[in-house]
Amino acid sequence: MSALDRKVKFLQRRHSKSYVFFLVFILGVAFAVMLLVRYYVLEPVRMPDNSLYPKFKTNSVMWMCKLPSCTESIKCGDFVWGVLRNHSKMVRKVLAVPGDTITITNNAKVYTPKRNFKWNGEDAFIETRSIYVPRKGDTLYFDKLNDVEEDYLISLMNEQNEQFYIKSSLWQGNREMPIERIGSTKLGNRLVSLQELDYMPWQDRYLVELQIFQSEPGNAPIHLKRELFNKQDSSKITFYVVPEDCYYLICEKSSHCADSREMGYFTKNRLLGRANKSANKIQKKIDTHISQAKKLVTMAINGKQNNKPPKDKTIKPSAKEKKRRPPKPSKKD
Repeated sequence: MSALDRKVKFLQRRHSKSYVFFLVFILGVAFAVMLLVRYYVLEPVRMPDNSLYPKFKTNSVMWMCKLPSCTESIKCGDFVWGVLRNHSKMVRKVLAVPGDTITITNNAKVYTPKRNFKWNGEDAFIETRSIYVPRKGDTLYFDKLNDVEEDYLISLMNEQNEQFYIKSSLWQGNREMPIERIGSTKLGNRLVSLQELDYMPWQDRYLVELQIFQSEPGNAPIHLKRELFNKQDSSKITFYVVPEDCYYLICEKSSHCADSREMGYFTKNRLLGRANKSANKIQKKIDTHISQAKKLVTMAINGKQNNKPPKDKTIKPSAKEKKRRPPKPSKKD
């Protein structure tokens, strides 16, 4: 068979209906695979804020693995994609996993089972506190929790739609004091209201206790005690069984950033994915090349502008000045 015959047969196959159908089929399969990967395996997430600076800047892209194998193997130091209680999404760093106990001091030192470090800019912990991050099935007894853990447990129970109410009382040592004593304390420039007492953050309760201790005689400690009761039968809630594994998530940029310090534990069902290191390394190289290309283009544009000849800045005489000037002598004269 000659080369011409082979070429004719090739062109006939190429323009046949079966060949066109095969190409369409291949493209359809490729598109379907891309969609599956995009929605069920890897998803690009754009950083909405500067909370993980300098590791990730605002508008930088992170690739999140959404497979169960990724969300089942979250470790300390991983970056995870999660959902806040207002249904907005965020990316945070894992400081502690289920079963860990961490300590954050009032001078921003952090102690975890994996590492100890200085958290620059941390100012939420005005007193040193240790925090246990519960596992699924752990039983937490309310009277054994410190004030930070109380806040986190109440927040967790609200997230799980538990029906309960809180009753607060004021104690000096073993002596109960009138709760109205709270109304004479201040936070900032305002008086404290009894209506806000039940859900007041632990930092504010600590400051209220400190004010009362300084004004009351005796050395017995002041304690704002909270008790939980079931809304259905008003029975006292003394313990709570944790329904999901919990994680403690933080921001790299510690100030003005919503994380576990403010919102408490993040349950496993609120974590959508874990950052894929390999994909993010490739993305970082791409971003670096793009930024270098932008710099080169900017330099080239600036260089062209600098190489332009300077404009003639000599002031041309006006028509009136030309009339006033005497005429130049001619060569004949």
